[in-house]
Amino acid sequence: MDHHLLETISQTTDFIENHLLEELNLDIIAGRVNLSKFHLLRIWKGATSTGLMEYVRRRRIAESLADLLNDRNTIEFISSKYSFGSERTYSRIFKEEYHISPARWRRNPASLNILDRFNPDFLNRAGEGLVFFRSITVLPSFSIAGIEHAVDVEDNLKHQTANRLGVDYFYNSRPKIINPVKKDIYIGFTTVPSNFQGYTFYQPSTQIGLNSIVPPELKVRHIATHKYGVFTYMGPHRPEEITSESLRTIWEHVTEVWMPTVQFDLQENFRFELINYEKCNKQYCECDLYYPISEL
Repeated sequence: MDHHLLETISQTTDFIENHLLEELNLDIIAGRVNLSKFHLLRIWKGATSTGLMEYVRRRRIAESLADLLNDRNTIEFISSKYSFGSERTYSRIFKEEYHISPARWRRNPASLNILDRFNPDFLNRAGEGLVFFRSITVLPSFSIAGIEHAVDVEDNLKHQTANRLGVDYFYNSRPKIINPVKKDIYIGFTTVPSNFQGYTFYQPSTQIGLNSIVPPELKVRHIATHKYGVFTYMGPHRPEEITSESLRTIWEHVTEVWMPTVQFDLQENFRFELINYEKCNKQYCECDLYYPISEL
């Protein structure tokens, strides 16, 4: 496997699953996959939406269910086997996870939704990075301000036009907005004309609110409440280095795999990417891509 992010996630998953009954902590896991703790935490959370040690804890609880069904195993024995330290700790975490005590569930077993082993096969390669389906999300109405550009699709692929426009906006125009909703979040809003002729409208933007002061040269756009399919792209590089080739790979995955399974009800053909710079650095980028399904 020659894909750094995918290899890291796969190695981390394998190591955790193979050592669930042994001592596991962040130092041990990070040392095993040869990454800094901070970088590993960020990659893992980005790919799984679960904290690393939270994943360990929840997988141990899930695996303990088979032991719990065996009456010969005391709850104290199970808590020790799965490294919970004490029966009281095991019972507390079990109840937090399943909203029932282990003793009560043992007496009357019922179906439970468990956290199964994470499967990296659900991650799809996109250039240097990975893309995967995150969720179906209802996003309340919001407003953005930015500079709208007509971008030729072919020119964008050759010269990274949208990328350059976004970088210029983020560092030069964005700081002119006073009291934005979240100054470190970048929104790249794309509108596809109904009579598509080889170009789209791209608006690098910042979310604004009632107390925001927007310079007159920036365009304000209001987006109604929609239901979205949300995909996440992770890459081992700065946000500024997201390429149109990576985004095209994502778009092909969305249109070929996901969209044929969804019933759309839209008045406008748009999509947008959202980058929270607080989650990114020089070696890591995380970008959420929102594809509207219906207006609510």
